[in-house]
Formats: sequence, C-alpha cells, structure tokens
Amino acid sequence: MSESIALFENFNNQRWSFSKVNHDDVSNVSKTFDIHPLIAKMLIHNLESVDIDYIASIIKPENKLQYDVDDLVPSEQLENAVKRIRQAQINSEIVYVNGDPDADGIGGTAILVAGLRQLGLETKYIFPIRPTEGHGLQIRIIEAARDDGSTLIFTADCGTKDVAAVEYANSLGIDVIITDHHILGHKLPNALAIINPYLNETKNLYHDLAGSSISFKFMQAVFKHMKKDFPEFLYEFGMIVSALGSISDRVSLLNPLNRLIVSDGVKFYRDTDREGVKVLRKLSEGHHLMIKPRHLSRTVVPRLNAPGRIGNPEQNIPDAGVVVDLLLLGRGKRNAKKAEVVQKIFKSVLSIDQEMKQESMKSNNDAFKVAVDVNNVNEKRKYITAKIQDEMDVLVDEQVDINSDRVIIVEGRNWNSGVIGIDTDRLKERFLRPAIILTSQSGSEYVRGSCRSIPRINMYNVIDNVDQSYQKEFNKPLFCNEVESLGEKKMVSAFGGHAQACGFTLHRDNISYFKENIEKEMLDIPMESFEYHYDIIDKISFSDINLDFIKKIDEFSPYGQKYAFPIFYLESCLIRGGKVFGNKYQESVKNHVRFQVENALGSEDYSFSSVGFNLWEKYCFVKENSVEDSTFDLIFTIEIDPKVKTTKLKHSHIRLNVLDIRLGQS
Repeated sequence: MSESIALFENFNNQRWSFSKVNHDDVSNVSKTFDIHPLIAKMLIHNLESVDIDYIASIIKPENKLQYDVDDLVPSEQLENAVKRIRQAQINSEIVYVNGDPDADGIGGTAILVAGLRQLGLETKYIFPIRPTEGHGLQIRIIEAARDDGSTLIFTADCGTKDVAAVEYANSLGIDVIITDHHILGHKLPNALAIINPYLNETKNLYHDLAGSSISFKFMQAVFKHMKKDFPEFLYEFGMIVSALGSISDRVSLLNPLNRLIVSDGVKFYRDTDREGVKVLRKLSEGHHLMIKPRHLSRTVVPRLNAPGRIGNPEQNIPDAGVVVDLLLLGRGKRNAKKAEVVQKIFKSVLSIDQEMKQESMKSNNDAFKVAVDVNNVNEKRKYITAKIQDEMDVLVDEQVDINSDRVIIVEGRNWNSGVIGIDTDRLKERFLRPAIILTSQSGSEYVRGSCRSIPRINMYNVIDNVDQSYQKEFNKPLFCNEVESLGEKKMVSAFGGHAQACGFTLHRDNISYFKENIEKEMLDIPMESFEYHYDIIDKISFSDINLDFIKKIDEFSPYGQKYAFPIFYLESCLIRGGKVFGNKYQESVKNHVRFQVENALGSEDYSFSSVGFNLWEKYCFVKENSVEDSTFDLIFTIEIDPKVKTTKLKHSHIRLNVLDIRLGQS
C-alpha cells in the first residue's frame, strides 16, 4: 500500500491533536483572569504564550489602534493618492469605484464611496459581473468611466495584479488608485497609487487586514493627511462594513486591530439606527441573541455575497451594487423611505417556489429567472450550489482517486463561476485536502478555476509555481483572460488570492498542463502537511457543558482564523438517532447528520442535541464498525442552537457542533 493511500483511506488523515500546556501556566492564567481552567488553556493554546501582558493585549486590545493609520503603506503611495483626490476636488471630477463583488469588496466599496462623497466628490460604483467577468479591475468598467468623463478610478479589494487593465486605463488618460490586501504579483501595475500593506518592507498590523479594512484605513489616512476630522458617522459605518468584510474573508483574529474591528464593528452593526443596516438585520436575523461574529458568517455574509456571485444586471438580477445601495442609507425619515424601496427589491419580486425549482431542474438558465431581491438571490445561490454539488458527486467518482490524489480536481461544464468557490470549500471540507474546481462555459475557450486549501498547505504558492514554470517555458502567462474592447481583444491577467483561497482563469488548451504540473508540485509537499489536525483544548465533562460556561467563552470572542473557537473532547458517549439532512434544494447529496449525545452513565441531565456538518459519511463509517454496546468519542464546539429565539435560555438549548467521531477507546 502506497504512503498516500495509507494516509487518505478510511479517514486516516484526520488527527486529533491535544493541546500540551503546563498545568502551572494554566493555573496562573486562570487565577489572573478569573476564568475556568479550560478557557485559560484555550487562551494559552490560541496565543501560544503564557505571558500575561501579551494575553491581555490580545483579548483586550488598546482602542487607539482603531484610529492609528501610520505606516499603512509607504508614504509616497498615500501622498500620491491624497494629491490626486485634492485635484479631483478642485476640478469637480466624477470618480468611479471598481469593487470586488463579495462581502469584503462590497464593504470596501461602500466606505470608499461614503468617504469620497463626504469629501465632496461625485462618486459612482460598478462591480464586475462575476459569472462572466470574474474579479478585478474590468475593461468594461474602465470604459464606462471614460464614457462618463471620469479620469479617476479607485479599486476596492482588488487591482494588485491587474497590470494589463491598469495599463489600459492609463492609455485612456484615467488614473487608478488601488486599495487591496491581496498578495503582490511578480510585477506591480503602473497605478497612480497602490494602497496595499504588502508594499511595506516590514510586516505590521495592516498586513492581516481585510480589503474592506484597508479601504477604511485609507479613508482615515486621507482625512488625517488633509487635516480634516473623520466624522463619527463615517467611523461607525467604516467599522460595520470592515467587520463584515473581515468575517467574510476570515482574517487573522490574533491581530489585535482585526479583533477591535470585528468586535466593535459587530456591536455597531447590532445597535446602529442606520436605515440600510436595519433592513439588513431584519432580513438576516430573527432575533438579537445571535448577532455575534461567528453567527453573522452564516446569516449576513451569505446574503452580502449572493448578489455578487450570481447577479447580472443584463438579466435583471441585482448585483453587488444593490447591497451598497442599501448599506449607504443612513439615518432619518428620508433614508427610511428609501430603505423601504430597496427592501422591496430585496424581498418582493419573485419567490422560489417548488414548481419553479422543479422547472429549473430542466434548464440551468431558468435558475437565473427566479428572483430579483437579495434574499431570494441568496436562496437561488443555495439552489445553484446544490445543483452543482449533485453533479459533482458523479464527477468526483469519475475524475478523482479519493484514496491517493493529494489534491481534488473536478472539472465541470456550464457551472456558475460565481458560486464555485462555495462548492470548492465544501470539497475541501469533505475530503480534508486541497480542492480545485474548473468550469467552462459553452462557447468560451477559457476555463475558470477556484481553489481552497487546508491550513498547512499554501496553494497560492503551488499555483504560482506552475504559472512561473509555464512562463519560463512559453514566455507568456498561464493564467489570463480575453476581453473585448472597441472591437479589439485584449489579454488581462487572471490569477490572485491568498494561501488558502485563490482563483484563476486559463485557456482550455492548457488544462492538461495545469493538472499535470499541479500534481507534480503536490508531490514535493511532505505527507505530514496533508494531515488534517483538529486542535483540541482538552477533555471536558458533561457537567461542565452549561450555559455559564458558554457565556464565559463568548466573553473572549471574537473567534476565527488563528484564534480558533475551542474544540473539546468527550469520551465514552452514547449516540442515538442519526438523521441525515442536506441543503433543501439537494435531492441526492445529503452530507449532514443530527443525533443525540448521551452520557454512558445514563444521566438524563446530560443529553445534548448534536449536529455534524459534512459528517454523515464518517458517522456511517463508525456506526458500521460498532457493536451493540459500543461507546463513541467526540470532538466538538459548544453553542446555543441558532434556532432558539428566546433570551431565556435553558440547558436544552445547548447544541454540540460535532467535528469528528470515533469508536470509544475504553
């Protein structure tokens, strides 16, 4: 049996790693902060430190960080941008914002528009049509700006690698100011200014910020440079959209500035009386209880993302611009009336009823004719991703060797490229290794790709290495896309992202080269990097799982990337039931499971409802290998069931979010 097969078969690449922390250190942190030893151990584990001052600086960051903008980018970049903005003010210019069509780009666009308008500039915003154009600075948007007499474009959460597009803008006499947080390419675009912290020679707090936060900090820096007070309403708004962008983009929450942005931004989101945000709250949340960062990632963020993923104004489907329309609505009766109008766009046009869904099964195109409002667009997005996943199950069997392939690569046809990132993420979670989805559209020679990776493997570097090898061999980039302008075809670069998430476009003739060389690159990665580690804080008793314990965990939020929500371990449990479920639009793919977890000692007080997302296959595996009196060991996070609508919580409202399950060892 090969090394790869031994690792991947029967879930062998799943590792339960228990935190190893000195007992005396746990005791010291526990006493200092007056917290349960398990929470003290969680802090030491997440922060990889026992230094009390350092722990305090992360869990209670200094508020002044929110106002500091020094060293955001090299000074000449900021000075160039401010000088150009002043020129635009003097000349009463129209400026455009080209935003990335996801929650982070939407947030960045919104704060740029609000800030530039506050400075007196007429500011318009347009987004790429993601299903057909993808991401980045678009030729279409550059030409729209030119036709409107604009000579200044800002980008939000994109632009760092758009060398050709910036060159085209320059050729038309249009200046480009980039605000972005993505990794720099091997060649920088010739933009008037690049507001990207990766330009700094030494890493600082800004390197880990979301794109929306970079746009927010940029506006703060512009006001400071102009010696203008930054308005309170603009600060509140910037914090709200930056928090939502940060949650969506899963930025590092070991970064104290990100922690402030997320924690305070979520509070502003919860309490603001801005009419647009109030509508968003109403659409996304049934109650105040669940307005917490990790819940917003399940409720608000998908709704922010949905229009950008599948929106297309040419087909009367609202794109990300509708979300910005909503977010920009401030306080007051006039804005309240406007919010009602926008809310109707969100809610009232068409619902996705069962008959339409059944009709949609016959034609992909029907799925694009279902709704015009954001809430229904999100439902439609769920349907489209579910349909892709149905087809993908068949293709995985045909195209992938699950026992040996180090990267899951699935190639489909006519899938909506705006939503494949969601399905790529699901593939990665299901098989616990890097995943890539490729999709081509009828009539197009180009293929779009989405990649998601596991924590220990930097897939951006892997794909970049393939691109560099191709360029050395053929003297042209592997990743590019063809766009038409004034009857001429232009090639633009088409690769960007982060270590764990990136996207690209390539010509269909290069698919074989891409696959072969990705697989070669993956062979150079040590096998231990493919081990999917669950970092477990410690064993917990049934009696310790209570409402007070959950409340104390929440006091040390926000949780997320690099500051993980604590995973605990229960041994020798009984599991009852086992009901499979899936997305309501999926007929064949059901990956999730609900069941009851009980204390093997038989105490009725210690029974918890549980859910295992993407755990159905593993659940069946352990059940099939068990006997009548078997017990089971679980690892899980603890939460209040999101369906609970009351603030008067009970023990029965506690839910275990089970991540993995094994036959009991005792």
